[in-house]
Amino acid sequence: TNASRTLLMNLKTCQWDEELLQLFGIPRQCLAEIRSNSEVYGTVKGTNSPLLEGTPVSGCAGDQQAACLGQLLFEEGQVKCTYGTGAFILMNTGEKATPSTHGLLTTPCYKLGKEAPVIYALEGSIAIAGAAVSWLKHNLGLLSHAAETEALLESVEDSEGVVFVPAFSGLYAPRWRPDARGTILGLSQKTQRAHIVRALFEGLGCQLREVVEAMRSDTGLKELVSVRADGGMS
Repeated sequence: TNASRTLLMNLKTCQWDEELLQLFGIPRQCLAEIRSNSEVYGTVKGTNSPLLEGTPVSGCAGDQQAACLGQLLFEEGQVKCTYGTGAFILMNTGEKATPSTHGLLTTPCYKLGKEAPVIYALEGSIAIAGAAVSWLKHNLGLLSHAAETEALLESVEDSEGVVFVPAFSGLYAPRWRPDARGTILGLSQKTQRAHIVRALFEGLGCQLREVVEAMRSDTGLKELVSVRADGGMS
């Protein structure tokens, strides 16, 4: 999973791609051997700790792929969304590397053992999620702390027509518009801070839905098995 993020790994063979290595002038011998996510790579040495000395090192996974394992995405069609500063959505697509026509990233999800098959995923990223809550707190002074958003959300039935697109760093998948900027529309004399907070969360939900719909279109799945959420914002 980590090797795939170097852009030097062949997705089909899951080995270093000779054509790419030649293109970038990178000697193959300077790169580590690509291994699965679950096997013994070696043992801990030189720690001066009897508890750690000799302990097998037997697991390694990239950031979002590790979250997929934590959420038990072992079935094709399962989706997880990790809400942090941004939001990162991955769908298990099984043993097939599915190319995307909607600007999503095709990536290895995990390989649990030397002889195990590689399980692939489609990934879509949302640039701003939890960072927008921080913006409401620090830039606009609408919140005293992030946890306050829950009570505010429950205090109103809807956003009173307010629409919030938190594209502070542009729009990522599936639109890829780096020129986009954050927008708050529909303000009126009835607008309260609770409406703005609710509009933010509704905007994030719409962005998540857009990524998931792109995944469904790329894979041809009519129904999702499940959508699981984690991360500080969840």
